[in-house]
Amino acid sequence: MAAMCLAGCGSNAPSLQERERMAKQQQLLDLCLRVQPRLPAALQRFNSAQQELVAVRAATYLPSAPPKPLDPEEQRRLTIYDQQTEQDLYEQSVETWRRAEADRRDRWERQQSQRDRNAADAFNAAAQSLQQLHPELLRVGSPPQLNNEEVELFRTCKPERFR
Repeated sequence: MAAMCLAGCGSNAPSLQERERMAKQQQLLDLCLRVQPRLPAALQRFNSAQQELVAVRAATYLPSAPPKPLDPEEQRRLTIYDQQTEQDLYEQSVETWRRAEADRRDRWERQQSQRDRNAADAFNAAAQSLQQLHPELLRVGSPPQLNNEEVELFRTCKPERFR
């Protein structure tokens, strides 16, 4: 009888490893169900912040137009004294433009640095928000990127996908 029990009385209960695996899957499903309502807004913030950061970093400075050069035809019709006066005025306007353009570029670069810091801060905050929901939603790197497989898993929260 003992031999029969050994052969036929085998328990259908899952092994310890199987129970641990199932418990972990259930924990992930529970986490998914808790995270899912907040996920769309967090993803929207992340994507928007990422696009803004890319746009800020792609911005380039566009200088203003310099003064128009003197017209050679018009210069030929002027007296030498008037030509020299026109040339002096033109050179002054070019120098004034260069100084103003240098100031304008410096101001733009300072503002651009601030925009970059703000965009990077917003992006980092959005990434941190996603990591707090579930660390696996992002791939580690610089800059962090969405882990699309994990994001899709957490968007749907289908129990069979956690098996």
